[in-house]
Amino acid sequence: MLDLYAELDAVATVLTEAGVPYALCGGLALAVHGAPRATRDIDLIAAKEDEPKVREAVRHAGFIFESLPMEFTSGVQVQRWSKLVDGKPLMLDFLWATGPLAAIWERRQRISWRDRALWVVSREDLITLKLTAGRPQDLVDIQTLAALEGRRGRP
Repeated sequence: MLDLYAELDAVATVLTEAGVPYALCGGLALAVHGAPRATRDIDLIAAKEDEPKVREAVRHAGFIFESLPMEFTSGVQVQRWSKLVDGKPLMLDFLWATGPLAAIWERRQRISWRDRALWVVSREDLITLKLTAGRPQDLVDIQTLAALEGRRGRP
């Protein structure tokens, strides 16, 4: 059975060992920011110039299948790797910290989460990423994050 948190831990470990800076974003970043929800992949941001080191590192975590690079109209560039877990694909997406993601990359935060240090995009930047994507689930995620912030702001 897939343990997405264990997979994230394995990826973060190999990246750290390879000296590759990264930042968690996407559905798992929601969990780190206090709004866990079901997700089926791991999304990270990294520097484009680290792509060869990323490729080598993620292979050590079992992500051996590499797709063609993707570029969206927003200018966001993504590279996907995947692996099979119990016969089902697990995707690992790297958004390259170029163009519109450069500032988000610079503001990433190092936090303590589940007994490890982890780099993650800020809550505000996670909202920005989700607004850019604009899918229905992203809009729900933004509402969830806003509701959490509202509860924290109350006395």
